[in-house]
Amino acid sequence: MKKIYTFIPLKTEHKKILESSSSNCEFIHLGLIKPTLEQVKDANVIIGNIPVDILKNIPDLEFVQLNSAGTNGYADNPDFPKNVALANASGAYGVAISECILAGILTLMKHIPSYIKNQSNHEWKDEGSVKSIYGSNILVLGLGDIGKEFSKRAYTMGAHITGIKRNVKDKPEYIDKLCTMDSLYDELEKADIIVSSLPGSKSTYHLLDEKALNYVKKQPIFVNVGRGTLIDSCVLEKALKENIFSGAYIDVTDPEPLPKESNLWNINNLIITPHVTGGYHLEETLNRIVQISATNIKNHCEGKEIINRVKIG
Repeated sequence: MKKIYTFIPLKTEHKKILESSSSNCEFIHLGLIKPTLEQVKDANVIIGNIPVDILKNIPDLEFVQLNSAGTNGYADNPDFPKNVALANASGAYGVAISECILAGILTLMKHIPSYIKNQSNHEWKDEGSVKSIYGSNILVLGLGDIGKEFSKRAYTMGAHITGIKRNVKDKPEYIDKLCTMDSLYDELEKADIIVSSLPGSKSTYHLLDEKALNYVKKQPIFVNVGRGTLIDSCVLEKALKENIFSGAYIDVTDPEPLPKESNLWNINNLIITPHVTGGYHLEETLNRIVQISATNIKNHCEGKEIINRVKIG
């Protein structure tokens, strides 16, 4: 009988879904704790993001199901055991994060921060003309679950969507143009809105550097919900102060947490949230993580292919 340890905030119905995925498993639900090796030393499967320092010392570990879409610190960690299967939770976060992206864009387009400030000052003031998602050229960097879910919603609102991904096979109907990263500079010139959900990697580290920003022409709104390492904080600060970006919404920074002394806190046309667009803030996200985990437990126990399997190294 396989022993499966979970480290996510499960409700009773979630536990039932997981436990019904295989009759040949014992489930130990420990919730949101950082376990000791002693607590999990007999685990065959782990569900949740626990430290690699512990995972590498579990002798009979077979499979780790992350609760995150990102795999930083696991797939790229030389200490992650090479004989252990790894899967992420891609597909769980698209709904929650795509709605936050839209909220950030519309908040900036409609001058909502200025009206909130005016309200606090008891000031009845028209803040002038606004922009619309309708008719906007939106450049979407990364077309995983998050990029796709956002693109679907923006497309139905009348935007023109250009997506950038590693290959251009199978263009979805809600993407008007599909490109590889080789076209980044050309597409930056045309963008009214730039949205990134790119993961952190060597290829995306400081991808939007000063050279890239030289190609930005239309004072777009910039949104980053991927990883803060996409753009250096000083470069982002300069882009906002010099109106290269007309505004920005970021849910990720580098480093995290953003230091209190960072100049980014004081920029008026920047909205910052503390890496909260995903997580467990929306119940549907947790429901999807549980469904992905249940499917993969069943597949693993039956010797079938694991969904969302991640290459190690």
